[in-house]
Amino acid sequence: MNWWLKSRGALPLLLCTLLTTLAGLAFGSAELPLPALTGGSGRFLVAGLITVVPAVLWLTGTGRAGPHTEATAVRPVPRWDTALAGSLAAVVVALTLIGHWLGADSIALTVGRNTVVFLGVALVLEPLAGHRPAALLTAAVPLFCAAAGWRSGGVGAEPWALILHPGNSVPAFAASLALLAAGALFSLVRPLRRTR
Repeated sequence: MNWWLKSRGALPLLLCTLLTTLAGLAFGSAELPLPALTGGSGRFLVAGLITVVPAVLWLTGTGRAGPHTEATAVRPVPRWDTALAGSLAAVVVALTLIGHWLGADSIALTVGRNTVVFLGVALVLEPLAGHRPAALLTAAVPLFCAAAGWRSGGVGAEPWALILHPGNSVPAFAASLALLAAGALFSLVRPLRRTR
């Protein structure tokens, strides 16, 4: 267990996730001037971009040891990695719900939901693409959503662009939890990628 915690950088990952969440709560409602492909620009918040950091750091941690090293280990590494991602999501959602309960506006809910979305995306992409490409693809998701996720005229977000929906959107929050659950299941049942 100590080997796994060190190889994943679990403590720095947790600290960075906490700092990212606090920064999202403090500055998440600031708007970024990103153009949309549908003309004009929608309301793209810092909370849609900063919340990708925990997922990218999680992917970086899971990519430190090679797949051959982890394949020969008797430890259930994929299960632990999935549990780490789920734990990060749970911590962030708990913090943001507490922040919302203490008086933060819906940006707190947006920060929690978006972190869950990006961790779900990372869990899906890591087995398919590998650690480094998955980190790049996950980091590109908010930019893709900002460019193509708005409906024509910038009025409302497309259903698939979960990070653009208002923080109090129950369907978007439910979809983010479903994405995290699907990513966790996919991560647990995937075959181990072999590299030469």
